[in-house]
Amino acid sequence: MMTTTEKMVALMRRLKIEMNGAVTDAMREYGGGQRGYGVNYGVSLPTIKEVARSYAPDHDLAQTLWRQDIREMKLAALFIDDPAAVTAEQMERWGAEWPIPELAEQCAMQLFWRSPDALPTAAKWAARPAAEAPLLRLAAFYMLGKLAAVETVPDSVFGTLLDDRSVFGPEAVERSVAYALRECYRHRPALHEQVMQTLSHIPAETAEEVRWQVEYLA
Repeated sequence: MMTTTEKMVALMRRLKIEMNGAVTDAMREYGGGQRGYGVNYGVSLPTIKEVARSYAPDHDLAQTLWRQDIREMKLAALFIDDPAAVTAEQMERWGAEWPIPELAEQCAMQLFWRSPDALPTAAKWAARPAAEAPLLRLAAFYMLGKLAAVETVPDSVFGTLLDDRSVFGPEAVERSVAYALRECYRHRPALHEQVMQTLSHIPAETAEEVRWQVEYLA
């Protein structure tokens, strides 16, 4: 049986074969480049997911990969980790280390929302001041959007969040806000009216984006 270190080395070798300079350039324009990661091999996200799939689930390996200052290692960790083992403490720790939006978005959309602690963590982050924790808030709304489709989460939880102006208020400028509201409208028919009422409390540009998306869903 391979050790965690041996698995990491094997994974790195497979990913380096997929190096793509065009993706690296795109990441630099996006805001990543070498400013966000110590090393960026430019491997596309679908390729990272495909390579990582054969190693999952492996919580210990994911922790080791995350500690590497290499874009592909950190992203691979999201597809290898065991969501059931992801705690609020881990989410806080990883969130504090996000250098750029890509990691915040992918952590939220690929892994964190499936954690047993996802909902309280997302609600906590979404209520943080925008100037204080922009990437945590960005991730929080993506997590809430994903959780809106989870049937075991009662409507009342989302109803409470929609009424909270520290969550959906004037500071709700993250691009993930529109996603969260759209998904809530899409999966929570009982909250349609409340979602539409919430639009009067968030920035006009975001509210307009939600309106046309909701019209498309109708």
